[in-house]
Amino acid sequence: MLNHNLEQMARAVFDNLYGSGQEGTLSELITVKYGKDHKKLADGSIPVYGSGGIMRFADTALYNGESVLIPRKGTLNNVIYVNKPFWSVDTMFYTEMKHPNVAKFVYFFVRTNDLASMDAGSAVPSMTTKILNELSLIIPTESELSNFEKTVAPLFVQIHTNNDENKYLAETRDTLLPRLMNGELTANG
Repeated sequence: MLNHNLEQMARAVFDNLYGSGQEGTLSELITVKYGKDHKKLADGSIPVYGSGGIMRFADTALYNGESVLIPRKGTLNNVIYVNKPFWSVDTMFYTEMKHPNVAKFVYFFVRTNDLASMDAGSAVPSMTTKILNELSLIIPTESELSNFEKTVAPLFVQIHTNNDENKYLAETRDTLLPRLMNGELTANG
């Protein structure tokens, strides 16, 4: 719930920013790249993303930079912001930023679009690079993007910190609970 509120705060900043600047297309801000097969990767600590979210953890990163992951097949509206090494499978596009301070802006812009309504598939919902590249938008000035980044970056850092804490607490619970249940530990210490 806290992370949802933090993201809503960042979205409100985006909503106040959006509308000023010059007309352009998404392709002016990003390069859309295809994910790759993950089956031959060894297990590790790097998240592997598909259109449904994290599928597993591998030992190799496909990309190390800040990126916006956009579903290519399946759940088209599951757009994900990433700022650590990751692997993206072939059902998920990843993006490379062409300018500084645009990744979080691109994340919110893509999320404001109903990608599912742009479905290019027949049996399985599908997105194409052509559709993404041609999305029209108002591109804010460099100073507006820089101010946007400075404002929302701490919110994203807090979301990341909360996720790490939740993961640590879940791992601790999963380690201690079986020991408590089989009598190795007691609630009194």
